[in-house]
Amino acid sequence: MAVHLLSYLKEQFTPAVVDQLSNELNETPAGTLKAINGVVPTLLGGLTRQIQSAGGPSSIISFFDKQEYESVPLDISQSVGEHPADAGNSQAGRSFLDHIFGDNLTRTTELISLYSTTKPQSVLAILTQAGTVLMGVLGRQEQENGLTAESLKTLLLGQATEFRKALPGGLDGVGSLLGFDELVTPAGPETEVQGMDNFSGTVINPNIPKSAEGDRRNENKRWLRWALVAIAVLVAALLIQKCSENQNSVDGISTDSTARVESNAVEDTSAATKASIREANGQVYDSTASGPLGIRDSTDIKR
Repeated sequence: MAVHLLSYLKEQFTPAVVDQLSNELNETPAGTLKAINGVVPTLLGGLTRQIQSAGGPSSIISFFDKQEYESVPLDISQSVGEHPADAGNSQAGRSFLDHIFGDNLTRTTELISLYSTTKPQSVLAILTQAGTVLMGVLGRQEQENGLTAESLKTLLLGQATEFRKALPGGLDGVGSLLGFDELVTPAGPETEVQGMDNFSGTVINPNIPKSAEGDRRNENKRWLRWALVAIAVLVAALLIQKCSENQNSVDGISTDSTARVESNAVEDTSAATKASIREANGQVYDSTASGPLGIRDSTDIKR
């Protein structure tokens, strides 16, 4: 059947990982393990409750679509001990928790803290570690394999009852706070997503069935990327062409570099030329004199 999310996350916390986390958080191994047993079903149950809310599936898919997953670990052992958690990944994991629990996050960590006799910040650290891995697994499927809101909803609801039953008895307050009574797997035949051959490959490449919606979305993303590349090349070409044009140093107006400007030094100011100009304009003296053109000074007009 589909990947068993509860087992997958619990198996992340091997004895070695528990010891490492205990040292880093300054907690006892027993207290850390107790916190882990409360964190895992709380995380999965909280995500499923978010999926059950109006607009919840689309909201989660939209969150996945905005993240980057190249460096997000698929195993908690990759971010403890000699491999400290990346700050960016921790921030993304914390944002995922905020998206799931909202205003109930602080109270949830406090209740698990009281149950496990560990510090609230230790519980939050464990919850962030598990949330980051879960986000990485599901987010990669959304971006690379066409996981849709509907298939994510079906996947989680198919295991909802297990999430509720896995919550330790001492955490009834968490169940009440988050509405775990509503975590019930719908009755009926197995859906396509929960089938034997789906989501059963490796964690890096689980076999989630693609939907027409997911294929269309991925195809649109590919076309959009190519369109953006083409636009960027065109803009760069236009900028290069613009920069190659000659511009004057005053107002940046493009000028023709082939034009020849004749300086005043070579302007024809000979007496013969001036006489020719005066005759053509009907006057015999300097045209700069006052008076209408051709009759600047009527007293000087030759009769």
